[in-house]
Amino acid sequence: MTRPWLWFLLPLAVLLWSANGVLSAHGRYQRARLQVQALEREVEALTRSLPQALGEAPVPLEALPLLYEALFRLPEEKGLQVQSLDPGEAASMGGVRAWRVQLLLEGPYAGVLDYLEDLPTLGKPLWAEAYALEPVGERGERLALDLTLRVLAP
Repeated sequence: MTRPWLWFLLPLAVLLWSANGVLSAHGRYQRARLQVQALEREVEALTRSLPQALGEAPVPLEALPLLYEALFRLPEEKGLQVQSLDPGEAASMGGVRAWRVQLLLEGPYAGVLDYLEDLPTLGKPLWAEAYALEPVGERGERLALDLTLRVLAP
C-alpha cells in the first residue's frame, strides 16, 4: 500500500535541504563581501598616502633590488603566496617619475589584510595605483590580490 503523503513529504524535504544550502552560501558570500570591503578600505588608505610618499626621498635604481626583496618577503611573512612580482620601467605620471611594480598574491583574507596594513611600514615612497580582489577556490576561502604599486623614482 502506498502512502500518498510521502509524495508530498519527499519534495518538501528536498526543498528544505536546498534552501539550507542556499542560505549557508549566502552567509559565506556576505562574510566574504565584508572582508573584501575591509581590504578595499586598506587599499584606499594606501592611495591616500600618495602625497606623503611624494614628500619622501625617491628610490634610486641601485636600491630597487632591496625593495623588491622586501616586497617579496612581506607577503611570505603574512602567509601569502607570491604568484608574480613584475617590476616595470620608470614612467612619468602627473609630473613625477615612478617605478611600476605589479604584484599578484594569493592567500587567506586575514593575510591579505595584514599585508595591506604593513605595506606602508616598508619606509619607501610607494602608493597603490590599481588593485583587484578576487575570491579563489571552490568556496572562495582564499583571495587573490592583483596590486599595482608605484615607487617614487629620481
